Amino acid sequence: MRPRPPRGALRPSHFFAAAIAVAAALSLPLSSSSLRWGSQTWLSAGLRLPGTSTTRLTGPSAPRSCRLLLARQSSTGTDTPTQAESYLLSWGLSEQQLVKVRARYRGNFDPNVEDKVKPLLNWLADLGLTHLQIQKAVVDFPALFQQRLEQNVKPSVRWLLEMVLDKSKVAKMIAREPRLCSRNLERTMKPFVGWLAELGIEKSQIAKAIANQPHLCSRNIETNLKPKVRLLSERGFTQAEIARRLGINPVILGLSLKRLTHRTSVLEAQGLLAASSLGTAMK
Repeated sequence: MRPRPPRGALRPSHFFAAAIAVAAALSLPLSSSSLRWGSQTWLSAGLRLPGTSTTRLTGPSAPRSCRLLLARQSSTGTDTPTQAESYLLSWGLSEQQLVKVRARYRGNFDPNVEDKVKPLLNWLADLGLTHLQIQKAVVDFPALFQQRLEQNVKPSVRWLLEMVLDKSKVAKMIAREPRLCSRNLERTMKPFVGWLAELGIEKSQIAKAIANQPHLCSRNIETNLKPKVRLLSERGFTQAEIARRLGINPVILGLSLKRLTHRTSVLEAQGLLAASSLGTAMK
């Protein structure tokens, strides 16, 4: 059995990470064939690093530094950008932002400009997002270009407009949480609102909760949200108290069950656990 190196000893992977950092800082034109360790190619699928286990350096599970380095090249694997990349650069995205788009996009980033890219960007602008907000949404969630605009995205946003009744708030929601555009309306968003209504939360409070905490729409009701309500019930809160407090402070539902359990346990031990103080204590 190969002896393990002492704690703190430099490993080959450390030198590789340093090489990536230096290359990125100097903007060197690196590619998968230009980084080698002896006779071994560093950046290749299923590569074995000297002194380490086999590690895949491409794909979603790869280290972020490796994905960003490879993403510096065009999605076609050459220095020539795709039509979509060229359009986004001319539209205002920086090269650094485009690198992040490539790294976060599943597969090669080459959506059809006329059918996917332009319609989505124009629609986001018509919705009320600023140029900077659209840039941020695209960089944070480039899978927007893989969504079906007419069949999925627009119906979801129309429903949000009916709920929130404020176009500017919906625009801010999309800017903060662009993944909302990928949520299934019938399987995710409507059931979430229906569950809140069943708890006894008023429609105006539900609309406010969605506007201020849009990420809650993606939480699983059975495995994520209901256990938190059960915990509050076990702590002695009535259904009416839970509904009133969640309506005022929906951020409570955004806490992990472990964190909520710990906080309520501490308050209970100190004799401070009450419906009137729950929301403030959860912040």
